[in-house]
Amino acid sequence: MATLPADEDYARAMLTLFAARAARAGQSLPLEELRRAFVVANFGRLADCEAGLAYAETKGWVSRQLDRVRLAAAGYAEI
Repeated sequence: MATLPADEDYARAMLTLFAARAARAGQSLPLEELRRAFVVANFGRLADCEAGLAYAETKGWVSRQLDRVRLAAAGYAEI
C-alpha cells in the first residue's frame, strides 16, 4: 500500500490523542480506545486511523503490542 501525504497528518492526529492523555514515552493506550477517540474527534475514518498508525510505526513514533499502542521516545518528541 502506498503512503499518502495525508497518512502523516493522520499519524500526527493520533499523537495528539496521546498528548491529550498526558502520555509519556513508553506508556501505552488500548488500541480500541485510540481508534474510537480518533473517529470521535473527527480526525477521519477507521481506515484513516489504521493508515496513520501504520505511518507512525514506520517512523518509529509508536509500536503495536497486542491490543495496545506504545508511544516511543521519537513519538513523544514529535508531540
